[in-house]
Amino acid sequence: MFFKIVIGQAKHKWGITLLVFLALTSVVTLYIYLKNTTSFANRSMQLIMKNMGHNLLILPDEADPYNTYLCTDRQLLFPDTSTVELAKHVHLASRYYVSLLQQSIAIGENRFILSGIEPVPRKDETREKGNLIKPLKEGTCRLGAAASANLGLDRGSMLELMGQQFEIKEILPSKGTEDDYRIYINLKDCQSLLNHPGQINVILSFACLHVGNLEETEAFQKRELPKFLPGFKQITKTDIFQGRYFARLTTQKSLYYILALVFGITVLLIVVTGLQEVSERAREVGILVSMGANYFTIVGLYFTKILLLALVASVVGFLIGSALSVQLNASYLTFNTAQIRIVWSNLPSVVWLTCAVALLSEIPPMVKLLCMDPTATLVEE
Repeated sequence: MFFKIVIGQAKHKWGITLLVFLALTSVVTLYIYLKNTTSFANRSMQLIMKNMGHNLLILPDEADPYNTYLCTDRQLLFPDTSTVELAKHVHLASRYYVSLLQQSIAIGENRFILSGIEPVPRKDETREKGNLIKPLKEGTCRLGAAASANLGLDRGSMLELMGQQFEIKEILPSKGTEDDYRIYINLKDCQSLLNHPGQINVILSFACLHVGNLEETEAFQKRELPKFLPGFKQITKTDIFQGRYFARLTTQKSLYYILALVFGITVLLIVVTGLQEVSERAREVGILVSMGANYFTIVGLYFTKILLLALVASVVGFLIGSALSVQLNASYLTFNTAQIRIVWSNLPSVVWLTCAVALLSEIPPMVKLLCMDPTATLVEE
């Protein structure tokens, strides 16, 4: 009988019921569309910024970054086991470590940067957002664009370095930086060629937003790093660090403000329609009271109706919003990552949030209902 009355009320005031349902469905649709789009856009923007290169250099305290940047003969050497030690500490903001041994060499009339590399994974790194620098097998090499052009060699050719032959596996696209002049080989090969077994010049790393904002993350990293790698310091490439942070901040802030505005409008709409419905149904409520219904039952009718509308609207809005985000963005919103897709794990939270908003919006009309005297409408004038 209770649900029969609820359905009867919804049918009788079908215009108001439809308006509330459409409002809830619209806000859920917009929420899911923006949430999915922003989430995947955020990830794509971060990966684009990550592609600019590592944003941290980890060096011994006495090392001069000048020598590292210009690859001079005064670069300090330290054990490559330092990188492995760092990778054990997953609570640090740094990750995607690469051990690097580099030296400027001459081949013919040109000079290049011989770079021995060995990525060292951290156990919490995902395959999707893996290390920017990929490993090389022994006996193979990878050339920067300028190195390839100056040497006149392409993929599949053989390159002789200090009496050893290396097969060119990849030619990197031009970045317009000194990396275009690098010749990348396996770290052990480089250590053997340069006679520096077990030694490197620098640890490349990528700092991710770890605690609070940009400044707090950098301060945290500088404070914690010496605890686990005494005698070392970090040099932050601020432009890449800031760019990645601002990319995330931009998408998140825009999402929060838009959704706050939409939810505010939706709540106002539900409150206004609820107040109107309470006023129009004063006589009906008076009849129910005269028949013995208590206010708890009457209020339950309103809350049950809005809860059922919210449940249906949340599911419908989730499906529509997810479909729109995939159809409108899947063709371009990807960068070295999975394409945008329906995130089913968001459905329970969306249902809960929609129901909570709907129930809270129904409180002002119920307060008005409890403050009025419905039986007064039954008094014959």
